[in-house]
Amino acid sequence: MEGKDGIMDSIILMAIIISCIVFIGICILKRRPDLIVNFMLRVCIGTTGIYLMDLVFRLKGYDITVGINGATLLTNGLLGLPGFLLLYGMAIYYSFQG
Repeated sequence: MEGKDGIMDSIILMAIIISCIVFIGICILKRRPDLIVNFMLRVCIGTTGIYLMDLVFRLKGYDITVGINGATLLTNGLLGLPGFLLLYGMAIYYSFQG
């Protein structure tokens, strides 16, 4: 079990990581705002696609769902259409695995 020092170290480490991520995000936003816009568009379109594909599979009676969570949003945002296909490829693969 961690003591108070271990918990405080974890909090400080998380604060440093969050600060670095915010700083990197601001630098990217200043230099290349198109990257952020592109990422957000891919997230929105990918999320809509996941919702619609899950709906279609459910209506057809298949038990293949990807769901919407942080990992799927990040995959769609970073990879776009290949990420979307990767998510459904994995869902189909694991639905037939036992």
